[in-house]
Amino acid sequence: MSLLNRHPAPLALAAACLMMLQSGDAEAQRRRQQAPASTEVTVQNRAGATLQYLFVTPVGEVSWGEDRLGNDTVARNRSHTFTLEGDQCRHDLRAIYESGREETRFGLDLCARPEVALNGRTQTSNTDLQRQGPVALYIVRNRSGATLQVLKLVAPGGNESEDVLGATVLETGQTFTGRFRRGGGCTYDVVATFDGAGDRTLTGRNLCTNREVVFGPEAEGQPQARRDGGRERPAEPAGEPLAFVVQNRGAIPIQYLYVRPRGTSAWGEDRLGSDTIAARGSFQVSMPRRGCEYDVKVRFDNDREEVRNAVNLCESPEFVVTGPALATGRGDRKQRPTARAAQPSISQIVIVNEGERPIESLFISSSKVSSWGDDMLNPEVRIQPGARFTARVERDDQCNYDLRIVYQGGREERRMRQNLCQRQEIAFGGANAFRIDGGGPENGRRVVFTNNGRGDVREVYLTPVTDTHWGDDRLGSELMPRRFRLELRLPTEGGCRWDLKVVFEGGQSMEKRDQDLCATPEMAIGRAGRPGQVASTGTGFYINENGHILTNHHVIDGCATVAISRPGGQRVPLRLIGADEGADLAVLVQENTTSQPLRLRNGAGVNVRGGERVVLVGYPARSQLGGVNVTEGIVSGLRGALGDQSRFQYTAPTQPGNSGGPVLDASGLVVGVVVSQIDKISGERTAQNINFGIKLDLVRSFLAANSVTPTEGEAGASLPTSDILQNSDQSVVPLDCLE
Repeated sequence: MSLLNRHPAPLALAAACLMMLQSGDAEAQRRRQQAPASTEVTVQNRAGATLQYLFVTPVGEVSWGEDRLGNDTVARNRSHTFTLEGDQCRHDLRAIYESGREETRFGLDLCARPEVALNGRTQTSNTDLQRQGPVALYIVRNRSGATLQVLKLVAPGGNESEDVLGATVLETGQTFTGRFRRGGGCTYDVVATFDGAGDRTLTGRNLCTNREVVFGPEAEGQPQARRDGGRERPAEPAGEPLAFVVQNRGAIPIQYLYVRPRGTSAWGEDRLGSDTIAARGSFQVSMPRRGCEYDVKVRFDNDREEVRNAVNLCESPEFVVTGPALATGRGDRKQRPTARAAQPSISQIVIVNEGERPIESLFISSSKVSSWGDDMLNPEVRIQPGARFTARVERDDQCNYDLRIVYQGGREERRMRQNLCQRQEIAFGGANAFRIDGGGPENGRRVVFTNNGRGDVREVYLTPVTDTHWGDDRLGSELMPRRFRLELRLPTEGGCRWDLKVVFEGGQSMEKRDQDLCATPEMAIGRAGRPGQVASTGTGFYINENGHILTNHHVIDGCATVAISRPGGQRVPLRLIGADEGADLAVLVQENTTSQPLRLRNGAGVNVRGGERVVLVGYPARSQLGGVNVTEGIVSGLRGALGDQSRFQYTAPTQPGNSGGPVLDASGLVVGVVVSQIDKISGERTAQNINFGIKLDLVRSFLAANSVTPTEGEAGASLPTSDILQNSDQSVVPLDCLE
């Protein structure tokens, strides 16, 4: 037997691999040959001012390079096209307007998207400053009161850079985003030449740890600091002002800063004025000197304050604030005066379809209004599974927005109160879709908490073990239902060991102390159950004589067993026939039984009408109330929350445990299925008598899809509530969800 005959499979596999490698090499060569030698790029000026300078440089270059406009300018609503030579695709962009305002964009793929729209508002963020790569960024802020004409970096060995400002100057109040190569070190002397004010040097600035360089005002009548071998020679005349830098090392912006001499009672003016100190940012303070010991108070974006007394500001030129860890900003922000303050801002949000069906409709609406507004997808646009869609949202004076998508086939998903000022991407339909953004610095260490219990999580607190207080609730006004994920970014200053506290919807709490979140970045926080233990309760009702029971999907979701709870502790197990999470419906069957069903309303009056009387029969709060409960009200709306046409609104009091029960009309016929209260949808726990039911057309479609035929009937005479309860008592059953 030949070797070929003895080992056909290995040889065939080797031949196939060789062919694949050759094919891959050929494909790579073909792509290299097709790589463009140049790219035509168009920049559109959608800002409210004329564009005077435009710099576009590859992400790995240190210098911003030449002005792409030359002697031209770009008026508002006009565009400019230029050619980028070479096959480099990723570029950084810097634009300067006639007012001197700087706009920056980083990491643009100009091969894939050669059109860039400038809005005049996008500035270098803390996330930009923390980006990785060979070229790092820093910001220079000119608060000196004079024009900064030349700016250079001097390395410890004396090597001096060219003027990094290039053809531009930096007027007082303006900023400049600079670039330096990490491999060349981090520490530089920053040398600035001002118009009519000589040179000033900030010595030994570590641009890797402190990315903001601030030139503040010098004392009036004081000799200027002069260069002497690249070093600053400080002058110390009488009456020298007090100058120091406030470093915000926390994850929350600082809104207010107060400094008072030790022993005085009044805090005086806010030293920040209309400015704030961003997370990881800094601010230079210059004030008349009145001794060396001062009390300092800062107020963060969430209204929490930090006060330190008897701080010697003469000994240290920096005052470092760590701040509350990971507290989400919910306090009032300062109103910054600006000529364009009345104009709305634009946020771009990326919608990711992680589901299995195309998304046909997208609605994004302010959380302050009750209507969804217009569909952001026109009839020709669909977001296919796995695809991404960028939506532009015109914001007013707040950041929280509600999002609603509709899949092909009618199923919906929603994300409520999403902060579009902080979030750039929202996923629907997949494992990452159930996500609540818990805040934290963008460059922080990622941790994820998953609610794997049966009940909702109401509050989550997370602080370093060194903190003596729990801080703010990371969920805010949101609830965290089962399977939802809470994703946070931990500031590195907090270390690895953190304390965690979780409060559940029923008021029970759980604490986990001294957790190493570096070693365990993902953690389950739901309440663990025991096999056979009752995890939750709900209501169901018979819909035909064959023992079929209708209830909500969320009543049976995750249950090992669903059973009817009989008096004396007896339980009758049920078999699941079908469930639909989007419709929030489930149908089960009690085997080998003949049941007394409720009838679904049929005929001309099948649809509920606004103002008609409805009655609820169910088993709410069974541990406290025990038996069956009846309430009544009226149909108060023909749509659900935020325009949902598959729901209707009613006023009959509804409690946990009513879920899955029938909504009955005045003659005792079923007109809907209890599904939720307003607080389960919006998170507002103060709303009363705003409850929702599932309409019958969706119920019928669900039952037909599962080959279940309900009993139906036409509306008859109005009955007293006591008769409706008596007629339905044997048809409505309490359900137990067992672990």
